[in-house]
Amino acid sequence: MQTIQATVNTRLLTKADRLFTGTLDGRIIELLQNARRAGATKVTITNEDGWVTVKDNGQGIDDFARLLDLGGSGWDERCEQSEDPAGVGIFCLAPRKVTIRSKSKIVTISKDGWTHKPVHVLKDPNPVKKGTILRFRDEPWEPAKVDVNAVFSGLQVSVDGKRCPKLPFVSAQAARHPDLGCTIEVRTAGQLDAWHHSCRRERWYGNNVLVNFHGQVVTFDDHPVSEQGLYYLVDLTGEPTGIRLMLPARTRLVENEAYQQLLAALELEAYRYLERKGEHTLPYKEFLRAKDLGICLPEAKPTFTVGLIGNDLAPEPVEVVMPKDFPLAKCYRFDLNAPGQEGDDTNAHLLAALGTFPEPFVPVSIRSGYDGYSWATLPTIGKVEVTVGKELHRACLWSGNLTCVDTLAITAHTSDGKVFSAPVCMAKAPPKDASQCSDDEMLVTPEAQQRWRPSEIWYHLGGWYDDGDTYDTQLYAFERDLSEFWANLIGPDEQLRQSILAPLDRIQPERTSVRVTPDGRVQIEHVDGSVKTIQPPTPTATA
Repeated sequence: MQTIQATVNTRLLTKADRLFTGTLDGRIIELLQNARRAGATKVTITNEDGWVTVKDNGQGIDDFARLLDLGGSGWDERCEQSEDPAGVGIFCLAPRKVTIRSKSKIVTISKDGWTHKPVHVLKDPNPVKKGTILRFRDEPWEPAKVDVNAVFSGLQVSVDGKRCPKLPFVSAQAARHPDLGCTIEVRTAGQLDAWHHSCRRERWYGNNVLVNFHGQVVTFDDHPVSEQGLYYLVDLTGEPTGIRLMLPARTRLVENEAYQQLLAALELEAYRYLERKGEHTLPYKEFLRAKDLGICLPEAKPTFTVGLIGNDLAPEPVEVVMPKDFPLAKCYRFDLNAPGQEGDDTNAHLLAALGTFPEPFVPVSIRSGYDGYSWATLPTIGKVEVTVGKELHRACLWSGNLTCVDTLAITAHTSDGKVFSAPVCMAKAPPKDASQCSDDEMLVTPEAQQRWRPSEIWYHLGGWYDDGDTYDTQLYAFERDLSEFWANLIGPDEQLRQSILAPLDRIQPERTSVRVTPDGRVQIEHVDGSVKTIQPPTPTATA
C-alpha cells in the first residue's frame, strides 16, 4: 500500500525572495511582533538616507541559525499556544539586504542569502549590550504608518525621536474569556477611540469586530444581535487560544472551532451589554434568545413609525402627525389579515393625514418582529371604505391615472368598535372589480391643488425612479403634467390662457392691459395711462 506525506521542498527556499515581499504595514507589524515576543518593551525606529534601523531592548538572539529557518519560529511552547507565530520572522524583509546585530554577533543577509546560499555569522566588533538591531533599505517608516501598528502593541515605540501613541485596546471592564485567551468589550461608535477607527479605515472599512493580536488588528463583520451601532473589541491576552490567523498574510481569522466559539462569545457579550444599558430595540425573538442564555432584558423600547406608508427614497407621502404626548396605546395598527381591498392601508393613512375627528385617529406601523411585546398589542384597523362623488376629469399621469371628483370620503372601522370617517381631498381608488387589483389610480378633489404639494401626489403615482433622469428633472416633468391636469379641469383653453399669461408676469404690476395685433405689434397700457408699442422686426432685404 502506497502512503504519501506532506513535505516542504527545498526549492521553496529559492523562491523566498518573492514569497514575502508584502506591504509596508506587514513588515512593520512583523518586526514589532518579533521584538515583543523577545521580551522587548521598547522599540526605536530611525530613518536616514533610505536606510531604516529598528532597535529593541529584548533578550536578543542566541541562535542566529533560526533567523533563516523558514516556518520554524523558534519561540517556546507557551508562545506557540497563545500566538501561533507563523515562522516568517525576518523573511518579511526579503529580498532586501539586511544587517542584524545582537549580543556579540553580526550577520548581513543579501539577496542570495534568502535563497539557500550560506551566510556567515561574524563577531561584532561593537557588541550590542541588549536587544537586537536591524538595518535595511526600505521606503521611509513614517510615524503615520508606524503609529497604527504600534498603538495597541503594548510596546513603547518611537520614530525618529518621536514617541508613537500607546493605548490599551480594551478597558478594565472588558469581560474575560480564558477558554479563548481573550477579553471582549462591546462599545458604540462614539465610545471607540480614534485609533480603533483608524484601524478600520486603513484596513477593512465597515467591519465592526476588531481583534487585537498584540498590536496587529484584524477586523471582520458580525452582527450577533440586531441592535444597531455595536462594535466588538477582542483583545488577545497571551493565554493559550485556538484563535488563529490565516497565513502568510495574517489579515483574516481562520474559521475553525475557536472562531465559532468566539462568535458565540460575541453574542453573549452583546446581550450582557444591553442588560447593563437597561434598554434596547431588539425583536421579540432575540429578547427570548437572551432569556435562553440566562440574561433578563427589559422589553424593547416601543419602536414604530407614525402612519402606514413610507418610502426610503423621495418623494415622501402626506405625513400623519401624532399629537404631542399622545400615548401609543391609543394608536392603531393595520390588520394585514382583515378582508379588504388593495390600498386599504394607504387610504387609512390618508384618512388620518387629511381628516379631522373628535378624537385623534393615529395609525402606526410596527414591524412584525416586535409582536410579542406588550406595547405592540394595539387595536387594529379593519374594513376601509371609500365614497366617491361625481367624476370631473381623468387623465393618465406619470405611471398611473389621476381622477378628480367633486367629493371624496374615507371611512375606517377599528377592532375596538370605533368608526373614523371624514371628507378628504385624496384617496387611492378602490378596485373596479373586487376580484382584481387596482392599477396606480388616485382620486383627488379640486381642493388638493391648493392643499398639497405636487410631490405628495407624485408619491402615489409612482414617484421617482432611479434608472431615469435626476430627481429634480423628474419632479419638474411631473409638476408640468400636473399643472396641465388642473388647467384641463377648468376647461380646454385654460392651459393656453396660462401659457400666454406666464411671460407677462415679469411686467406686473406696471401694466393694465396687453394687446397683440395681427401684424405682430404688442401694445402695453400702463397704470399711468401711457402706452408702449413694441414693433415686430423689419424684414432684412436679401441680395
